[in-house]
Amino acid sequence: MEYVMKLVLLGEAGVGKTSLIYRFIENRFSTDFKSTLGVNLLKRRVMVDENEVTCSIWDLGGQEAYKKLRKLYLDGASGALIVFDVTNSASFEKVGEWLESFRDSRGDRPVLLIANKIDLEEKRKITTEDGQAYSTENNFTDYVEASAKTGENVEDAFKNLIRLSLEQK
Repeated sequence: MEYVMKLVLLGEAGVGKTSLIYRFIENRFSTDFKSTLGVNLLKRRVMVDENEVTCSIWDLGGQEAYKKLRKLYLDGASGALIVFDVTNSASFEKVGEWLESFRDSRGDRPVLLIANKIDLEEKRKITTEDGQAYSTENNFTDYVEASAKTGENVEDAFKNLIRLSLEQK
């Protein structure tokens, strides 16, 4: 089967949403990305199991100024990746607000919690156990630790979200 799907990445500014997307789309990493202003839209066609899926991936700016536009951007999303930076406690503390925004708009669609920047182990402030516990307590569909820099678990996270979204269709 062939599907078209809208996925959104949510999280505070600087957590690596854009880097995760470019790692998934182009398998590359850059330190030159500027903060996303508003929304950035990218696409990729991917095979998941026996399904060909064209993904529209929406990268929402994490700045407070765009909060009023979230509902508009979230409309029609099949699923979300909510991203925090394991070296930034404040980004982890804001995950609940992003989850609430998504669930208010999209209900029980799949939502994965992504702990990014695990390659920076020596600067890590949020443990795997804390991330997993938060994910479980707040009914995330899954918890994944990833690194946009090394590519670790990035492809798997996106494909898992696609698979879970297809199961809901």
